[in-house]
Amino acid sequence: MTAQKRSERLQSIPMSVTAFDAAKLSRLGIQSVLDVARHTPGLTVVSSGPGQNILIMRGISSTAGTAGTVGYYLDETPIAASSNASLLSLRGVIDPALFDIGQVEVLRGPQGTLYGSSSMGGTVKYLSRQADLKKLTFETDSALSSTKGGGRNWSAGAVLNIPLVEDRLAARLTVFEKYQDGFIPRYGISADNYLRLPVSGPVQENVNTEKTSGFRLMLKWQLADDLTLSGSWLQQRSFLGAPFQIDQPPGSTSALLQTRLLPEPSTQVSSIANISVRKQFEQFELLSSTSYYDRNVSVDEDSSKVIYYFFSPKPQTYIYPVIMQGNYLNREFTQELRLTSDWKGPWQFIGGAYYHHVNAPLASQIPVTPGYNAAFGTQYASFFKGARQATVSETALFGEASYKITPQLSVNLGLRSFRVNQSFAQQVDGEFVGGVASGVTGSSSDSGLNPKLNLSWQASPDLLLFATASKGYRPGGPNNPAPVAVCGKELASLNLNASQLQRFGADSIWNYELGAKSRWLHGSLTANASLYSIDWNDVQQQIVLQCGFNITANFGSASSRGAELELTYQPNKLLELNLMANIGRTRLNNDVPGTPARNGDSLLDVPNWSMAAAVEYTPVLAHGMPAYLRLDYTYIGKANFLFDRSSPFYQRAAYGLVNLKWGVRQISADKRLGLGFFIDNVFNKIGQTGLPVAISADLPDTRRIAVTRPRTFGMTLRYAM
Repeated sequence: MTAQKRSERLQSIPMSVTAFDAAKLSRLGIQSVLDVARHTPGLTVVSSGPGQNILIMRGISSTAGTAGTVGYYLDETPIAASSNASLLSLRGVIDPALFDIGQVEVLRGPQGTLYGSSSMGGTVKYLSRQADLKKLTFETDSALSSTKGGGRNWSAGAVLNIPLVEDRLAARLTVFEKYQDGFIPRYGISADNYLRLPVSGPVQENVNTEKTSGFRLMLKWQLADDLTLSGSWLQQRSFLGAPFQIDQPPGSTSALLQTRLLPEPSTQVSSIANISVRKQFEQFELLSSTSYYDRNVSVDEDSSKVIYYFFSPKPQTYIYPVIMQGNYLNREFTQELRLTSDWKGPWQFIGGAYYHHVNAPLASQIPVTPGYNAAFGTQYASFFKGARQATVSETALFGEASYKITPQLSVNLGLRSFRVNQSFAQQVDGEFVGGVASGVTGSSSDSGLNPKLNLSWQASPDLLLFATASKGYRPGGPNNPAPVAVCGKELASLNLNASQLQRFGADSIWNYELGAKSRWLHGSLTANASLYSIDWNDVQQQIVLQCGFNITANFGSASSRGAELELTYQPNKLLELNLMANIGRTRLNNDVPGTPARNGDSLLDVPNWSMAAAVEYTPVLAHGMPAYLRLDYTYIGKANFLFDRSSPFYQRAAYGLVNLKWGVRQISADKRLGLGFFIDNVFNKIGQTGLPVAISADLPDTRRIAVTRPRTFGMTLRYAM
């Protein structure tokens, strides 16, 4: 485990952590961060499709701001998108391919001292398998499957580890590709009513296809016995034929369909590079980590319904095809210097310096479709055209010191001092903003301290108790201004002053937690549990305006209280039982003027409870072949999509999924070949996984809704040498 940025045993870390090693990732069939969340207490992922995820930990749910509320890392590189309304689902966190990932760690509770401002609720870390200096190895992993209502899916990956210079230099190359056929058909739109299917017209089947491909190159150079240089480069491209979403109405979870006049492809291209240098001294290690993250998202979104809603009955008398095109970039540089002690006495220390810079331009437009002006007698040059240039810079000094008061009792103190500077320049034009071109600039600056106090007591070799008080912090930022020409009346109703319309303030949380990690019945039962109480002040949330624009404001305060439980029971070598559960309560503590949010409302997208249960049987067949049979059940409770109780999209229902897996891990005499079979979503339950925010505008009577993949069955083949 590296939760505290040093190698430790999971059961000895006095904090709430869930970890999945490579073997467990394979056994659970985890392919994405959404799958990780289904097996982790306290973690919720609002998914609008592959690579379109918003992470929520312990109910700290926010749909606005320049940073998320959960840290997200690939090795030493932060990969949570920053700036430009990063929490819109389309621009949410990516899904790095999990092939050849050695471990996934989920750290619950604020990680503000070691991981910074985007870790208010917690942190998710992907740890790649590193290049091996000693062994030449080759592995392949492939899968073939079919989805109900769709076609064939397949994936393939291969990894080659080569020692180039014995005990000094090695390279590890991973390549992967995945294709998933769609399962949602696209219909046209009734010319005079976008809530109905057209009487006739072409239907395009299975539009929501996905193809993801890429490679990861790892290098390790042992310059000296105490000096190591490591390099990595991930290149990943994902193409979606259409969103993984239905239109409701006329679609529903029992009738998966889209109504769009134009195709909606999207492409995400991500590059992540890192160079790390580790120098080992007698009593401490010094690390320098330098990272660069480049992400380019291009998307088309059918805006035919939106234009008809705002421009009918005059001049537009029927629905006409109109497209919105967007391009969103994130270019991020990160440098961290870190010292980790290895002292012999009761003291230990970890600390360092951190710098993060984001350059995030975007451009979007809704051009006037050829033939539109002639059809409706207009002379529009553009419906909308906008560009924005945003930057974020964060510097920080951080440290955590631990002291063993007695061999059983330890105290840990942490502190992070930081400063965040932001700026933006925006230009807009087109009929949506009153036909008047305008530009605006803005900037903001925040600074503060994130403290942490942790006490732990090793009551016995099998029982660890701990208590934590910690602060999480998220900076404010310059607001995305809504044009007064078209939104003036709504803005006035919000009772926000001029300063609040220009920028939103920082928000912060205090987390108080009690936890226990224990082993019972001679080590066959592992039981970990925690209780937490979180107070959230000056909550950053998004206000969706009926004029088609959104702004960010501070909502006041909120609270989150809950309990988490993880149980693993192995009565013998062949059988393992698992149970994970989370129960919580999140609430706003005040009304929000100008919005439907009221005192006592639950925060959005947070279920009151969730759970996962599994049983795995691992017999040994003839000729010593190890087999497995695993049954998983995950349950996600109901949650609110919106604060508006009058909306038909106010709340989503609870749902449960059943997955079944069986196979033989080693079927050949040389024990290099494994064969498996699986059925995901055995009972074909269609649950709602997100209510995406449209890039153009959301309409009150129809929305895009993301859904789970229908029943999928297939086989896997693995070879290793």
